[in-house]
Amino acid sequence: MNFSDPHHAGIELDRIDFSSNHPVADESKMDYKTFIKTLSGNIMKNGSFLTFSNQIRDVNQILKMKYSSANDIADVILKDMALTTKLLKLVNSSFYGQFSDKGISTISEAMIILGTEEIKLAAAGLKIYEIMNDVAKVRILKDKAIKSFQRSIIVRELALEEKMEHAEYIQITAILYDFGEYLVALFSPEVYLRIEIAIDEKQLSKEQASKCIIGISYSQIGRFFASRWHLPLPIISAMKPVSNFNFLKNRLSTGEIQRYMCSFSNELCNIDFSMPGDTIGKQILEISEKYKTCLGITPSKSLDLLKMSSNKITKHASILKIS
Repeated sequence: MNFSDPHHAGIELDRIDFSSNHPVADESKMDYKTFIKTLSGNIMKNGSFLTFSNQIRDVNQILKMKYSSANDIADVILKDMALTTKLLKLVNSSFYGQFSDKGISTISEAMIILGTEEIKLAAAGLKIYEIMNDVAKVRILKDKAIKSFQRSIIVRELALEEKMEHAEYIQITAILYDFGEYLVALFSPEVYLRIEIAIDEKQLSKEQASKCIIGISYSQIGRFFASRWHLPLPIISAMKPVSNFNFLKNRLSTGEIQRYMCSFSNELCNIDFSMPGDTIGKQILEISEKYKTCLGITPSKSLDLLKMSSNKITKHASILKIS
């Protein structure tokens, strides 16, 4: 991990804005720079995650092939035979819809039928999910990996319905949306536990509690590491949480709408479905009302998105390696 790299300088730790007032003063707050360096050190010691760092470069290569030919993109994907096999299984299932009775046998054929951009993003998203799922050794991290994939399904559906221009990266953003929390839970579980306790005891949001304990929020950690891996700037920008929900949708830019979509899908997927049905219904209603002005999504639409994404994951659990 190269901390002197000039790329994405706006996400450098020295340049992140920590000046915003916080509702809770915590004397036990850690030094965030020391924490990040320790986190990076733990990543460097973890063989599986070192592989992740290397494979992110492959994902990046796929994402940045904006003007490359379909054959060039196919060649990059084909270098990973396991990914190619899984991708073809999903393409031939009902995950993207049924296109041919004979089935699709090659990545090039899939690009012709589904589109080059669709296959490129599917490959990148599947790759990130696979690595997150493989590295996770405990249930909570497995759940986070599954939720990340569910978010990508939801925002893809929203982007398609909106016929959104330049929405290429939104699926990847949705997968990585809570990546900072995932990294802390994986490599610093004792700090993650302190944050969870702060959430319960002080009634804070995850962003507030993580900043209270670490001195830097989960979101800032996720965006920092995404910048270290040189992911495209639109992905890093859309990973930033939103706080003002009173903006009219038609006054928002495409990038801003993507931020709201990713935030919405994150809240929707974080509902605790072990709660009673009426409590779940109330939470869906509250989330829909919260995003009513900026996204215009009704409670029934929110419920449909949850059902659709959950059904897709359940139906294709064997392909996605979900028990």
